[in-house]
Amino acid sequence: MATKSFRLRSSYYLAILLLIVHGGAIACLCFLPWPWWTKLILASACLLSFVKLFHQHALLSSPRSIIEFWQPNAGYWQLRDNSAEIKAAKLSDNSICTQYFVLLNFDCPKYRPRHISVLILSDSLDVQDFRQLRRQLRGLP
Repeated sequence: MATKSFRLRSSYYLAILLLIVHGGAIACLCFLPWPWWTKLILASACLLSFVKLFHQHALLSSPRSIIEFWQPNAGYWQLRDNSAEIKAAKLSDNSICTQYFVLLNFDCPKYRPRHISVLILSDSLDVQDFRQLRRQLRGLP
């Protein structure tokens, strides 16, 4: 049986979600009774966080972005990042699989960073691939 490879693509839904969350955080800063310079520092931190997460997880354009993954044997996964490095990883128990998204947390003891999270929304994969990944993670045939 051939190993199924899952190739991720940019997620429009994740981009909108990141924009709403970070924009909401910056909007909330306006109502805090703190000095303007504190609000400016926090707003800058929110913008920096947004740019980094958007670049790495929504656009998948960072060298550290995971763009493809597959499971060659039970319990172990292979992850390919944008710099074409392949990492061996083990899926953590705290990964989440729902109808709308899949959050995969991997432990990579031989690499930096040691823990890699991959958030997969329904528009990150083809419909059939998303369904097959969810089925595979739940242990169904």
